[in-house]
Amino acid sequence: MDPVTHGAVAYLLYVVYAAATSRRLPARWALVPLAVGSQFPDLIDKPLAYWGVLVYGRSLAHSVFSLVVVCGGLWWVMRSESVPLTDRVPDRLRRVTPAAFTIGYAAHLLGDAWQGLIRGDLVSVRFLAYPLFGVPRSPSDDIAPWVRVLEIYREPAAAVHLEIVVAALVVFVGLRLWAARRGQWPERGR
Repeated sequence: MDPVTHGAVAYLLYVVYAAATSRRLPARWALVPLAVGSQFPDLIDKPLAYWGVLVYGRSLAHSVFSLVVVCGGLWWVMRSESVPLTDRVPDRLRRVTPAAFTIGYAAHLLGDAWQGLIRGDLVSVRFLAYPLFGVPRSPSDDIAPWVRVLEIYREPAAAVHLEIVVAALVVFVGLRLWAARRGQWPERGR
């Protein structure tokens, strides 16, 4: 899945989360950690695989174990009063960052694994259980990640899941228009 589609899936899942938990629109404070979380596994694994540190571009950060450790650590840091520098982070950011980042990160893993999971092809999604299960070497990991992204968007029709991106845009614009009509903009920090 390409970066834009990963972000769109994360946004759609976060809208569901925000509606279920606070009945408010996703606020702009949540969109940054959501976007970072939706790209995080590729930002870690793809360069490390290219440089030969990892054997596969979907291994370390694409593992559910890494998801639990990284997101658990983020939740702990943002909720802790004793961690240095957290007192400088605005309360609204401390409230939304852990959930938004976690949903973005989980959405990325789901986006990479959904087809294999639906087919019941557990071998193709074994990267989710790395390091318990080995991962294959991929010839595409020999291509620089930034070059791969440029190649994806050279022929976007082949890589971008346009229906998901359009759905996310429609939901985003629709929610904003609905809120404007009702005079209910999202509160900051929610």
